[in-house]
Formats: sequence, structure tokens, C-alpha cells
Amino acid sequence: MVGSLRNNGLAGKVVLIASQRSGVCIPAEMAKIFLIEGAAVQLVDTSDKITRDVQEAVRAALGAEVAARTVDPNDLAEIGRCVSEVVRAHGRLDVLVTDIGLLEFVPHLKPFQDQSVGEWRQQYENIVERTMAWSQAVIPQMIAQGSGRIVHISSEAARVGTPGMSAYAAAKAAVAAFSRCLAVELARHAITVNCVSLGIQEIEDRSGASRMPIEKLEKIKKSIPLRRYGEPEEVAYMVAFLASDLGSYVTGQNLSVSGGMVMN
Repeated sequence: MVGSLRNNGLAGKVVLIASQRSGVCIPAEMAKIFLIEGAAVQLVDTSDKITRDVQEAVRAALGAEVAARTVDPNDLAEIGRCVSEVVRAHGRLDVLVTDIGLLEFVPHLKPFQDQSVGEWRQQYENIVERTMAWSQAVIPQMIAQGSGRIVHISSEAARVGTPGMSAYAAAKAAVAAFSRCLAVELARHAITVNCVSLGIQEIEDRSGASRMPIEKLEKIKKSIPLRRYGEPEEVAYMVAFLASDLGSYVTGQNLSVSGGMVMN
């Protein structure tokens, strides 16, 4: 990874990356670029393995350490304590990025009529409720300091009909709608709220995936104007732009990083 935002307001900022069941690549790339720009980064995930893997990826790329910890996503009080600890350690919190997915569903897509109510609820709770919980936890601090950036990773599955991803797409669409409303509420406090919607990314581990999602991804890739999968650093740079001073006049948007899958 090369390049820089040329110190446009990220140096000295405090960034909290809250990931959950979304893999290593994108959280690691976001941590790298924020560290390169001089920000203090706290990574949070629900998996000890993911936090260790992200730390190792950052160490291998930069020779630097990123603070990382795990949380219980079902414990809303723990989410609040995590935010409070970051504020106590750094005196402020400037950027929240949520990267909440359900990668285990992607390799095993199935028609809506074959999905259980438990699967719907699991996706809604993990994607929508956790996004809301992290947002609500950081808002008081950002209001108190009179500035902030909130960026939620969403998905173009919410804007493109994709068989087998109905509940996931509905949850990601809810995140985008929530972000728009929050952007209006928080604008007077100089807090911006945006989404970055991913197109198709390579499945990190194909070993346990069934043929259907792999074939579906390959078919979708051929229909994308740029004819390739998205790269994690391309998502990370968009997030960093929105978090920087360069993104200070952008709010309430759902920006597509999808190779042209969706065009506005």
C-alpha cells in the first residue's frame, strides 16, 4: 500500500474501528492507512483470532503496532465501556468506522424460503443493531467536542437484487437509511455520517464455500464494468477520505466502491 492523503486532518486524530464477522483484510487496510496518516487507532472485533491477525498484518506491513481488543457484541454495556476507555486514554474520539458483516453466510447462500426466522434475526441483530449501538456510544463524546466522523461499511447488495442475500441486503439497506437520518440529526454538531458500499470482494477463504456463491461471484464480476474484484485498500482509502478534512462537506451519502456495479 502506497500513497497518502497528505496530512489532511488525520494526524493526531483518534480512530475507533469496530469490526464484526467481516474478516481481516478491510479492517487491516483501514488500520494501516490511518496509522500512516498519523492517527491513533483502536481496533475492536468480536474474535480474538481476527484481532491477532489484523495486528500481525499491520506489523508485517508497517513494523508498527495497532491497539486491538475483543468485545462481546451482545453486551451493549461493554460497547459503551470500550468507547469510554478510548476517550480516557486519548482525551477524545474523532472517527468511528463500523465494518459489520456476516461472512459465514456468504459461502452458503440459499433462497429466502429456505432461511429460518433465526437466520433473519441473526443478520438484523448483528448488522443493524450493532451499527446503532456503536453509533449511539460515540455520539455524546463527538457532540461534546463539537466534531466527528462516522462511517459505516455497507454493501451494494442493498441496491442490487442478489438471490440468496435477501435478509443481508435488507439489513444493509437499513444501515444506509439509519445513516442518512443520523447525518441530519448530527450536522449541527459538525459530525458527518456516511456509508461506503462495497461491491464484490474476493472470498478470503474459499475452502469451505459451496460452488453456488463462487460461481455467482464470478458471474457478477463479468458484469461489472471494471471486470475485477474490489481491493481492500480501495475501500480503506475512501473511508480515510471521508474521515479527513477533505471529506468535511460530505454527509448523508452512500458512496459506492464497486467498480461500476452501481452508478448514480
